[in-house]
Amino acid sequence: MNVEHERALRLRALVPEAAVEVPWRTHGILLRIVLFGLTLAGVAALYFLIDERGLITGAITIAIAEYLINARRWWWTGIEEALWIGGVFAAITDLPESGTPEALLVLAAAAAIPGFRMRNPVFGAVAAGFVVAYFEKKWDLGVLAALVLATIAVFALLRTWRRFSTEWLWIALALTLPLVGRFYADEVWRNVTIILYGAFGALALFLAIRKRHHALFFSGALGIAIAGIEVGRLLAAPLELKLAATGACLLLGAWLTARSLRGRTTGIVATPSSLTTFDDELELAATAALPREEFDQKMESGGEFGGAGATGKY
Repeated sequence: MNVEHERALRLRALVPEAAVEVPWRTHGILLRIVLFGLTLAGVAALYFLIDERGLITGAITIAIAEYLINARRWWWTGIEEALWIGGVFAAITDLPESGTPEALLVLAAAAAIPGFRMRNPVFGAVAAGFVVAYFEKKWDLGVLAALVLATIAVFALLRTWRRFSTEWLWIALALTLPLVGRFYADEVWRNVTIILYGAFGALALFLAIRKRHHALFFSGALGIAIAGIEVGRLLAAPLELKLAATGACLLLGAWLTARSLRGRTTGIVATPSSLTTFDDELELAATAALPREEFDQKMESGGEFGGAGATGKY
């Protein structure tokens, strides 16, 4: 799927009435998840049916996926995605087990290759998770690796991407990697974890306010929340007091955010707005949905008074 088809698909998803032609068969997210799970079960059945021969299973499933993509024009249906990633993971089961940390990089590549081919942000986030696990197992730096990758994703979201699937990849990384890194936080390095997550959350929230991106707000909130949880574990105070302090911090953060957004009329705002970026998309979609014959008829008919087609009717 090229850039134009992907953007047309996004427009059709935002405005179903828009007369936008996309030469691909796609499904909604719920049906896509169901078909993905059923197809994965079929790949697993094929794998055990042919005596756990991973390379043969991978070759068959990837060939079927490419046929569905190139010949049948299926894209983001859930079926070809499951065939691709299931086939790759089946193929690597024939590799010798080394037990070294580098095996995690093989798993990361097994998720990244289908993610790149299918433009799937979830596969990309899974690949990044394996990379974080590799840094944790190799050098005990899982938290640092997760936050570094999440910071890269945060800065990547500051620009506008031509493909919305690329933007969704950065969003997935910015939201999932802080949570992944939390699982590798050691009690011995709790103070360092608090500092790292606090700095990451503050940076993401600062950029969110400056650039008005919703994903940056969620990512920053995750960083601050994880840092706050670790601080709470250090304090020998009653649970009720911790909950009260957490609520007070949330109210203070909400007040500061609303104050920083005061007076804005576009993007993420704290005051009523009559025109947003989504309104512009709706206007463009309405223009695209207008039949060409009706548009030409209105332009040729002109108005009842005034020059250059001006009219008192519209």
